[in-house]
Amino acid sequence: MSATPRSGEGHDIGPDGCDPRHAIGGGTDGAVAAQTPPALYRRVLTTRSRRITVALTVAFCYVLADILVEGPLTMLDEAFLRWHHGETVPALHDWAWAYDKMGQRSVLLPILLVVAGFLARRHRTWRPGVLALAAFVILNVVVGAMKVLIGRSETETGDPSVFNHGIIFPSGHSSNMVLTGGMIAYLLIRYVERPPVKRFLLGWSVLTALTIATSLYLGTHWISDLLGGVLVGGLLLQAVIAFDRKTAHVRDDPPAIVAAAIRLIEPDPPQETEGTAGPQRLGGAAGDGARVAAAVPDGRRPVKRSATR
Repeated sequence: MSATPRSGEGHDIGPDGCDPRHAIGGGTDGAVAAQTPPALYRRVLTTRSRRITVALTVAFCYVLADILVEGPLTMLDEAFLRWHHGETVPALHDWAWAYDKMGQRSVLLPILLVVAGFLARRHRTWRPGVLALAAFVILNVVVGAMKVLIGRSETETGDPSVFNHGIIFPSGHSSNMVLTGGMIAYLLIRYVERPPVKRFLLGWSVLTALTIATSLYLGTHWISDLLGGVLVGGLLLQAVIAFDRKTAHVRDDPPAIVAAAIRLIEPDPPQETEGTAGPQRLGGAAGDGARVAAAVPDGRRPVKRSATR
């Protein structure tokens, strides 16, 4: 993986207002524009991203409605609990409890921050770190609020009903895995020239599937809890991507208060003075001309005198 030669905000933004490199629900739109006027930053998500967002929203609304009215998914939850015979293999039991920590934010947040910090240092911008922290804060606020408001009973009770002061829906493990993996893939696409996104997503999908299977084996979640967590994680990932695209132009055309903050935390690199380092790097006729121009006061060119009067 090689970083892009540009410093700053990673890849440029395309003429439709979206970064053509975004592949999480997006696609390549063609050539990359060097600069895009802020008025064109209107298309926050691509057509494919909007369809994915709508599909995730519809699916989550169905899952939520199902657990509220105890529909087919709730019946599946109860059937699985009756079939589940508990942890009968001691070695597998110990391994499952050890791996169950993989879905916790105490493990996933440091992983995401390491990736974001590396890319932030490489491109000299705070944006990857800010996006990573914002994503996890939003996830924990949204998931935590839903757990308290829905109050679904734990599996130990054998009752999948809601509003019973439980804190089990949606699953934090599955939502953490989806959001973390999606954010890492998005940051790689955003800031790396040829990112191995397909291989990364394949490997992370295996880890996510193992996390879900572990929760089911240990009996710590209903099936619909884990499904709801996956959908919430996907929706919040789309929200973070939309926020990043919507504010991608802020560094080039920021509001006054934001511009002041950016100058405080990201000062502009030192400018080269005329006649010093800049012209010395030029070669050939261009370098000679630049040195001559630098030697003339006020940038005036020397006047050629004719050999004959």
